Amino acid sequence: MTHVIYSHQQLQHKSIAGLRQLYDQIGCTVEITNRYCKNAWIAAIADYQAQRLYKIAPLALDEQTLAQAELDNYIANQAQAIAPEELTTQQINPHHFEVYAGNRLVAYISYDNNEYVTQRWVVMVNGEEKFRHFAISQCHRFINWHHKDGTLNPPAQTVVPEVPKVQEISLCDQELVIQGEQIASIEFDHDNYQDLYWRIIINGREIYRDTTPAKCHSYVKQQYQQGMLPVQAQFEEPSATANEIIARLGDEEELTNLQPVEVIQKNGEFWFVAVSLKPQPVADDSMGASGEDCLDMPFDQLTPDEWLTLIETEAPSSELVAA
Repeated sequence: MTHVIYSHQQLQHKSIAGLRQLYDQIGCTVEITNRYCKNAWIAAIADYQAQRLYKIAPLALDEQTLAQAELDNYIANQAQAIAPEELTTQQINPHHFEVYAGNRLVAYISYDNNEYVTQRWVVMVNGEEKFRHFAISQCHRFINWHHKDGTLNPPAQTVVPEVPKVQEISLCDQELVIQGEQIASIEFDHDNYQDLYWRIIINGREIYRDTTPAKCHSYVKQQYQQGMLPVQAQFEEPSATANEIIARLGDEEELTNLQPVEVIQKNGEFWFVAVSLKPQPVADDSMGASGEDCLDMPFDQLTPDEWLTLIETEAPSSELVAA
């Protein structure tokens, strides 16, 4: 509850009855030394008003300071939530750098060694050139500036997956994996295709080419984190095993005296041929068995050369199973 603050001149214009009424109205607690003296009432009321002013002013100041502090804290929290994460740079090699915001690859800087190029440092996002300059520091400045205003490479997903890891299989072959599972392979193409020798293969199909393997790696990383990379099909075991192929050559009773198989290649196909464990008759070198003669002989007694002669003269029977 608030009361009007009376000046000393205003109190002088009141009577003792009026001062007494005001004393009770404002809840004054200062002791009156002489209840019949007007100046005593004025002094008590003035003293009480002075005490109230002293108590209210610091309290109002504290509340204002607290409110301002809460407002400043709110503004700081909002700025922290809106502001992008701090950028970090990872050097892949002296000519290739990846720039991250947290664990998200936002851009990569690569060196262009083509002839007649003066601005050799290039900022790339998802395989597209965004900026180039002769000084790499200007590329970092470009990335930092446009990342802050959200125009460089805004995230496509709320949850950013981890960065794929690179495994080198050979000098000309690498794989990118996530938790041990291959998501893409990078290989060197010896054919000259506008100097884009390195290519990305997924599910046996080429999806991207570039001049260095590092550029291909960064391309796969960004595409994967944004959910734009084709999904690598899982490896499936062959449906027919070697034992199943052998089983097709005959019943169990007929295979008791046979070796597993002998493999013969003919016209790009592999033929699994059962071979007998029994001693084979020695053929006369001067006499060669014809295809018709081979048809009359038991299959388990045919030599590899006779098998080839039979394949060339007659279509394979049910005894021969193509791989």
